[in-house]
Amino acid sequence: MSVIKSIELIGSSPNGWEDAVKSAINEAKKTIRNIRRVTVDGFEVLIENDEIVSYQSKVKLYFMIER
Repeated sequence: MSVIKSIELIGSSPNGWEDAVKSAINEAKKTIRNIRRVTVDGFEVLIENDEIVSYQSKVKLYFMIER
């Protein structure tokens, strides 16, 4: 029987939301194996001096627990 765990992450990028999602996944891959699914739960931007400085994507990663 398999068990799947989920975690929430926020990725960021100065280039857009897609890059922010990829950033979160790439960081997670450094320490988590067996990622099976990713859902995007929301988007935000950080603004300074009336300019967008960072795009942020809130993602949920699902991965298999190793025994």
